[in-house]
Amino acid sequence: MDTLPRTDFFHGLFALWPQASGRARLTSNADAPRVIPDPNTGRPLTIASLELSESGICPACTQLGSGGYVSFVSDLRLAFACPSCKTLVWLAGA
Repeated sequence: MDTLPRTDFFHGLFALWPQASGRARLTSNADAPRVIPDPNTGRPLTIASLELSESGICPACTQLGSGGYVSFVSDLRLAFACPSCKTLVWLAGA
């Protein structure tokens, strides 16, 4: 099994570490970009904050566990980085 982190998921915002047993885990990526594309329009979205959580629930697969939250400057949406789905799940803003 590959034990090196993968940064090709989540637009490089987090590093995904495979585990010998159990779910993969996320860590911060020191080389994370400050801007990622909007999934609908492609326009650049500036990252406001990145936060890791050990008690997140993925809105797509409903798995409880670790994940990462992404907030954006001047955009009310959040994105959840799910280690199970291996993608950013976009949430509507308030």
